Amino acid sequence: MRKFALPGIGAAVIAVALAFASGGSAAGPPGYEPAYFGGQTVTINAMEVPFSQAVLTHASAEIYIVIYPKVALDAGLVPQCNPCDHGGGPTFHDHVLDSVPSDPGGGEFSPLWHVLIVRPNYTADPAHNAAVNAAYLSQLPLKSEAAVDTFIDAGYAVEVDTGHYFLCAVVNAHAAG
Repeated sequence: MRKFALPGIGAAVIAVALAFASGGSAAGPPGYEPAYFGGQTVTINAMEVPFSQAVLTHASAEIYIVIYPKVALDAGLVPQCNPCDHGGGPTFHDHVLDSVPSDPGGGEFSPLWHVLIVRPNYTADPAHNAAVNAAYLSQLPLKSEAAVDTFIDAGYAVEVDTGHYFLCAVVNAHAAG
């Protein structure tokens, strides 16, 4: 469980965070989307919660929004959100959960999810960027928190704390239907 914000992150990453955090509306029904947990696909719903720093400090569950770079899309890799439009425009990404109710992950599960973006760790070094692209092409989709952590630890991606959260439930795959 890492949490750090990066100065100067791209507007697109911020837009994804804000768009995902506002995916459901307090006035409307929740949205339903696929997510990965422990290598399996589950269905989640999301409802926006008005921002409150006091509430955010109690958001113990984390959802990783794994951004697909252009090289992955051009190679034909298909993310869960292909694209998703959470109100901020289309984005291409997967959702990875750190815990679910039936497997609480050492007490991490909570219906209050903290949104963390996982984006490519591109730098000014072309050789490094080529290694990042190769890693994305060979390792996507990342289907567990452990896979996300390993990918970040290897230097291929950077985790961005969005400071946003939402209420989310893991539901039956047929709940949306």
